[in-house]
Amino acid sequence: MRLSEEGNDVLLATNPSPRDLENEARRAAYERVGEGLVAKEPLASVMARRDELKDALFVWDQNHSVEENELLEREGHRVLFGGAYAYDMEHDRARCLDFVGRYGLKAPPSRRFEDVAEALAFAAGHPETAYVFKPDDGENFETFVPESEDPAEANEELRLHLETCETKGAFLLQERLSGVEANVEVWFSAGEPRFAFLTLECKKKYVLDLGPLMGCALDFAFVVPLDCRAVQDSVGKLFPAYAEMKFTGLGDANVIADKDGVWFLEKCERLGYNAHPNLLFNLSRRPLGEVFASLHDGSFSPDFAEGFGASVTMSTKENAPGGMAILIPERDARDVYLFDAYRRGGRLVTAGYDEEGDVLVVTGHGYTIPTAWEAVAKRAAEIRFPYRHYRSDGDGTNFPSSPIRRYEALKAMGYI
Repeated sequence: MRLSEEGNDVLLATNPSPRDLENEARRAAYERVGEGLVAKEPLASVMARRDELKDALFVWDQNHSVEENELLEREGHRVLFGGAYAYDMEHDRARCLDFVGRYGLKAPPSRRFEDVAEALAFAAGHPETAYVFKPDDGENFETFVPESEDPAEANEELRLHLETCETKGAFLLQERLSGVEANVEVWFSAGEPRFAFLTLECKKKYVLDLGPLMGCALDFAFVVPLDCRAVQDSVGKLFPAYAEMKFTGLGDANVIADKDGVWFLEKCERLGYNAHPNLLFNLSRRPLGEVFASLHDGSFSPDFAEGFGASVTMSTKENAPGGMAILIPERDARDVYLFDAYRRGGRLVTAGYDEEGDVLVVTGHGYTIPTAWEAVAKRAAEIRFPYRHYRSDGDGTNFPSSPIRRYEALKAMGYI
């Protein structure tokens, strides 16, 4: 929508997954997303006439449709993001850890299990160690992090979770480390690092970091120098690999930083979470189309504002039906990024596709974390749809993952 508003010719090429086709109701909800908001066409149809689109820039949202992405690249089309490398880094943990390990990034000690009983026995045999449960096959939001700060109590929490969880595949028990979790992202053109920013994200759905994990409940994004310690001790270690690949796109690392260095957690090199609407709506001084095109052709020069971008995800109840009206004041419209919406009879309504109930992201800017959050909170309070809920504590300091406290810690340790 933002690209269209800027005057670009834009086409949303859709490609449903097998999960989206499992029944008629889900297929219908999938098809509703974006109707009346942007021009749409199936990816298969676009691929069939790709020779007509030599001037187009194919911008991949999330990591999927790898064969189509790689084919377009081989044929000389202009493709940004996606592809086999990014897909493997997100979905093949063993390959990802091998890749980053070759360049000196180490993950916290972990052990892989396929049997819950075996994992329970292992955790019971190490009662003074806190562990995090991570699916080796499955979605990242299935991760379970014990809340207790005491390692023995956290170990007991983990075992209680294992006794009741319904995992359907292999999983990891990873030692929980103290430190500050952050996401560091660097943008590359033909293997050359051009720009870096850091994101402090809260992943749990409810205030005080309670409830289930979700993609992103809220986050703060801010520009950092390429030579700062946060970059050099994380993605910076991979600069030789990106140079060798002549990589163009997003290179990231989710890490835990402490006084002795960083521990690598995961890579998710794609669009799709709050971080990029946050950065590109709040901090970028250039039009979105110009940013994408210049990153691909190598002319990209970072032009981002000082301060902090902030975002919060607004949700309705889980498995809510589509068709619920979304009321967004016109003054707030350009600061909203829609997840689950379409236009029906001139009115913006929910599509009912997102089973977790995530509807939209609200963004805002400020020169401090509290003022950025104030801008977001003001807009979120003005947006209405049934059963809406969202985190209201982005500027809070009374929970362990407080972005303000994490920012202070990163500054104190000399990472930023």
